[in-house]
Amino acid sequence: MPSAAPRTYAICDLFHSLQGEGAWSGRAMVFVRFSGCPLACPWCDEPKHRDPALAEQVTVEELSQRIQALAPLCRNLLLTGGEPLAVANLQTFIDHFKQAGYWIAMESSGVGGPVPEGLDWLTLSPKTALDEELLMRANELKFIGGTDMSDAQWSRIEALGAQHPLVWLQPRAIGDKPDPAAARACIQRIQSSSGNVRLSIQSHKYLGIQ
Repeated sequence: MPSAAPRTYAICDLFHSLQGEGAWSGRAMVFVRFSGCPLACPWCDEPKHRDPALAEQVTVEELSQRIQALAPLCRNLLLTGGEPLAVANLQTFIDHFKQAGYWIAMESSGVGGPVPEGLDWLTLSPKTALDEELLMRANELKFIGGTDMSDAQWSRIEALGAQHPLVWLQPRAIGDKPDPAAARACIQRIQSSSGNVRLSIQSHKYLGIQ
């Protein structure tokens, strides 16, 4: 009887850089970008995950070897996408790298599947309505804003800022460049607020790094 094929994961990008957003901005990390997402946000600034031609099937053992070769001293992983929660067998993936001694963060929209055990940091960037338990489970909440943000949307973000210890408003980007108009709109919202929501800048886009 033939043996089962090894479990693989669809990865569209792997790189070593600095976290550019949120609480860990400036921290060196290895970024693992999964392919695919259940959502189709028209302003998504990362098109790679939508291109099937860029999806490479790798085992966790193969990925471990690549990460070690790419950044032998870095023990910080950031799982992003696409949508990591939509990845099959994500818990097995997390378990493997936790056993290898990695600190693991994940950026997610909150849709696609359950949050795995063992994460060290969860950044939720809600694009749809999520239940309160999931919102409070996150270590930080990041909302994407632009010139079209409604007063109702902002009121919801402000209300969460009063409940959650770390809530960010991040200006939308134009591809790999900042959007000055979105940045001005977000600054105005935060300046007019009670001070519970912080501005998140995608510093990597200003620095010109990945």
